[in-house]
Amino acid sequence: MISDDIYDDTFGPIDSIVMEFPNGAIGAEGFNHLLSLVNAGTIRVLDLEFVSKNADGTVARIEAHDLGIVGELDLAIFDGASSGLYTQEDFDQMGEVMTSGSVAAVLIYEELSLLPVIASWETDGARLIGSGAVEVDELVVALDATGD
Repeated sequence: MISDDIYDDTFGPIDSIVMEFPNGAIGAEGFNHLLSLVNAGTIRVLDLEFVSKNADGTVARIEAHDLGIVGELDLAIFDGASSGLYTQEDFDQMGEVMTSGSVAAVLIYEELSLLPVIASWETDGARLIGSGAVEVDELVVALDATGD
C-alpha cells in the first residue's frame, strides 16, 4: 500500500476544458457530476471561472454566485475556485469562438486517479518526464489512419 503523503509533491495530469452554454442556459447535472468527481477524489478543481459574451461582443468574467441557482444547485458553491490563471486576454480569445448571449465555464482540473500509478512507478525508480493533453482531432486522425 502506498502512503497518501507520497502524493503531496506530485501532480496528476492537468487539463482544461471550456464549455459554452448557449443563451446562458446552464444545466445543473454537469456541475453535480463535477462535484461528485471532486468528492470521490477522482479530480481536483484547480480553477473554475465563468465568462459571458454580451450582444455587443464584450467578454466579461462572472462570479459564480452571480449565476444563481440552476436546478437545485447554487453555483455559489464554486465561489473561490478561481485561481486567477486566466487573464482578460485569455477570456477575449475564448470570446472569439463564443456566441453572443452565451456563458462559458472554464475548468482546469487535475486527474487524481493516476497518482497511485505514478507513485508506484516513482517508488520503483521511474521518473515522470512528460505529460500533456492529446487533442481529440489529432486522436481521431490517428485512429482513422490505422483503418480499425
